[in-house]
Amino acid sequence: MTGEQLQSELRQLNILQSKARQDEVFGGFSRAKRIEYDKREKRIHDLETEFQAGADAEQSGMTADADQRREWNKSPETDTPQSAAHQSYRSREKGFLERLHRFVKGRTPKRSERDSEESR
Repeated sequence: MTGEQLQSELRQLNILQSKARQDEVFGGFSRAKRIEYDKREKRIHDLETEFQAGADAEQSGMTADADQRREWNKSPETDTPQSAAHQSYRSREKGFLERLHRFVKGRTPKRSERDSEESR
């Protein structure tokens, strides 16, 4: 069924249900009217579920299309030039030694080292 047909049937059923509720308030339901009411209620629930599923599918389709367009329009990734990709061994070694020296300078001496310095 199309969305318009679903909406039309749903609208008609809701009108019938509203009239049935008014009749119940003012005169009560017979057993047959209760059965009809329950059938319409189930059909309304099914139509709302179907209508929602169609809307969700349409929304997810639109989302998938938007994602695909976004991927197509993305600028290409560029590779890092080979000269910038690697550091020479000496520059890595120099950086490591500087960091090690700063670390050793900044640390506090161990208790045994402090005791030996104080005793001197």
